[in-house]
Amino acid sequence: MEASWDTSGYTLDEHGDGPLALFCEAAGWRSLSMTPQRDPYDRAGLPYEPYDITVAGAGLQLFTLVTPDDSTFIRAAPDTLLLAAGTSLPGH
Repeated sequence: MEASWDTSGYTLDEHGDGPLALFCEAAGWRSLSMTPQRDPYDRAGLPYEPYDITVAGAGLQLFTLVTPDDSTFIRAAPDTLLLAAGTSLPGH
């Protein structure tokens, strides 16, 4: 069964829907250093060059989302997840 999943388990159906895996757990840290590839302030019309930032807060959650390798599906899955969580990605 696992071998079958590896070869065809990440295939989208004729409607563009497919499987996904979602893992969620409390983050084991209160801050995280990163370099966002999009402007975290969502400023339209201004140039953006990535820079290092630190995200900090209490009660942070870590989400891991595994999707098939299809650009449309990959974009829709996190947007749907964040919408359900009451938030959104910058620029959306």
